[in-house]
Amino acid sequence: MPLSLSPDTLIREVVDTYKGSEAVFGAHGLPCAGCHVSTRESIRGGAAVHSLDLAALMADLEQFVKDGTVPPPRRKSGAAGKTPPMERQRKPGIEHVVAVMSGKGGVGKSLVTALLAIALQRRGYSVGILDADITGPSQAKLFGVTARPYQGADSKPHPPVSRTGIAIMSMNLILENENQAVIWRGPMVSAAIKQFYTDLEWGTIDYLLIDLPPGTSDAPLTVLQALPVSGTVLVSTPQGLATMIVSKAIKLVQQLETPIIGLVENMAYFDDLETGKRFELFGKSKGVQLVVESGAPLLAQLPIDPALTQLCDEGRVEEYQSADYEHLATNFLKVLPALKRGVPAAI
Repeated sequence: MPLSLSPDTLIREVVDTYKGSEAVFGAHGLPCAGCHVSTRESIRGGAAVHSLDLAALMADLEQFVKDGTVPPPRRKSGAAGKTPPMERQRKPGIEHVVAVMSGKGGVGKSLVTALLAIALQRRGYSVGILDADITGPSQAKLFGVTARPYQGADSKPHPPVSRTGIAIMSMNLILENENQAVIWRGPMVSAAIKQFYTDLEWGTIDYLLIDLPPGTSDAPLTVLQALPVSGTVLVSTPQGLATMIVSKAIKLVQQLETPIIGLVENMAYFDDLETGKRFELFGKSKGVQLVVESGAPLLAQLPIDPALTQLCDEGRVEEYQSADYEHLATNFLKVLPALKRGVPAAI
């Protein structure tokens, strides 16, 4: 059965199906068509990484499928007068898109995303959360949101909002049952993330926080390449294993030339209120190591708090009060504007 070509088709699928098509990719300056990178990279992703004309590449691939024509080598257009591709143009009303990621699972990315959003909202900012963990969504549960996206007066779909007014879109909100498994391959995950961003009417918001799943594959690549990300917040724990994996995420962000707003070291310690002692359950802080590696500041070191665990399980995360998360929000708000101006921020 012939392969249906789309920008989200994996390069490897094209090369395997249409023998000789790697020459078309090569003519456009995409060298990874014949190597192992192509097993996980889409046509869109490869074009974005190498600053290629996606529409022209798709047209030449379709022509090759029809009659085997290989185009002459193309020159990359200069930067002058260059406009961002349609998929990376800003959506009206959304001031900043911030990706929260790690590379490592279980470090608390979703919780950091939720509590940063809450802290920003308490300061008067309008905030939304896009849960990009399509196969393991948690934001709706944290906030106790069960309503589905609704059609507004403008006849457009809108994300539901939390008790305090934070707009939230999560895969669980469109499933028949929240325990239902989402068994999707990468291209479908990528398409869902883009639809959550483009098809929903988010309204006017200052910060859209994107809660990314673990890893450095489809979801992070989609967000960092296709969405107008202002910067990333990387979450880790003091554990050496977590730090090693977060280093991979740092390299991904740097390779894609996305600004790093800062790092958050979660589960950094536990304070025993009865004895007054502090315990570093996952070892000594590795924050400095990641700061040196990323060139970004350590925004906060956050504790383990059993009270927070209970609130999350009950969908009442917005009731949590913590000076540590206020400190995170303060530093975040200092660094992001300075990052856009190209100057260091003192925190």
